[in-house]
Amino acid sequence: MGNQRLQQSISVQSNVRELRLAAGLSQERAAERFGLSLRVWQTKEAAKNPALLSQAEYELLLLLAGQHPYFALIPQKKK
Repeated sequence: MGNQRLQQSISVQSNVRELRLAAGLSQERAAERFGLSLRVWQTKEAAKNPALLSQAEYELLLLLAGQHPYFALIPQKKK
């Protein structure tokens, strides 16, 4: 069952700003988390002609925002 979900495609959207805010990240923190410069991150949020995130980046942002359609992050229990 889990493998079927991995094979289902999630369309990358341009709702990067909304997802970033839902994840509680500033632009600076999001850029840092994704290994990008602040300027590059800002182009991904641009109102006109945004640069889309890669599939992996988009799905990670969905997870961080708690909006992934198939998976959810859960905190690890400390040992």
